[in-house]
Amino acid sequence: MYTAMEQTLRGTLAPIRTGLDEFERAFAEALAGHAGLIGEMASHVLASPGKRIRPAMYLLCAYAHDDREAVSIDGAVAIELIHTATLLHDDVNDGAEQRRGRPAMNRLWGNLAAVLMGDHLFARAFRIMVELDNPLVLRAISAATERVAVGELLQVQETHNIALDEKQYLNIIGNKTASLFAAACESGSLQTGDDMWAERFREFGELVGLGFQIADDLLDYLGDEDITGKPQGNDLREGKITLPLIFALRDGPSAEAADIREFLKSGSRENGFGDVVEFVRACGGFEYAQERAQAYCTQALSLIEDLSESPYKDALQALVAHAVRRQA
Repeated sequence: MYTAMEQTLRGTLAPIRTGLDEFERAFAEALAGHAGLIGEMASHVLASPGKRIRPAMYLLCAYAHDDREAVSIDGAVAIELIHTATLLHDDVNDGAEQRRGRPAMNRLWGNLAAVLMGDHLFARAFRIMVELDNPLVLRAISAATERVAVGELLQVQETHNIALDEKQYLNIIGNKTASLFAAACESGSLQTGDDMWAERFREFGELVGLGFQIADDLLDYLGDEDITGKPQGNDLREGKITLPLIFALRDGPSAEAADIREFLKSGSRENGFGDVVEFVRACGGFEYAQERAQAYCTQALSLIEDLSESPYKDALQALVAHAVRRQA
């Protein structure tokens, strides 16, 4: 049963439904071939597919300026494997209980197995990339993978750092999230052999990824747990300082900001989460983050204004809108 937002997204992606179906078959095949623990964990991955935003962007950027009937899906499979691996590692780092509304893999099989399964997905992705025999795609995705690792390490480094500023925050999410969005768009476009558009789509994906992650961080404060699959305040409890709070601490009344800083330093996050939310709300932190997310996506849309009109361009534009107004 799909939510209204999910139904809208499915409608948006209708022009590439055949390609997405092909992706699902290829992704399942990439995870197949193992019995025992690996097979069980692979089945768990496939049972919680997510929205496939990165494969969708890969396909749309491939078709948007060169309407071809056949595009290799393997680059998208590699990117989604890498993305999935980072989620497994994230859940171990965060001690997560759930992922996409289901028990996190580390809760079912333990941290060691979850980390090793993530490593397996990374290795499988790079094998696929090598078999693509496309140096430009290999370079794009491998560079993004390195950036993801940097972003993850920076996030660990800055956990509980209430002095984190906006520039540092953007550096973290640019590496951790936007890098794979950029790689998906660039790699899809590289299927056409047009280097100029590949570079433009790389920048487009980077901007959309920034907007997407800011919107995701907003959901930690405002999201419905029944839809997001995560309790409100989960990021804050784990010590992740994100844009709404950064803005409020920077621009809010100094005395109140000092009280919030002391509260966060104390580690008593559970009982006082409501006070933090009200502080951020009163200071305009939610509106500021929403405006920043929208600004990045507006900038991204300006890069594809001169694309020829097509269902793929329309879908790209709608997907960007979805990135900043989604509920999960």
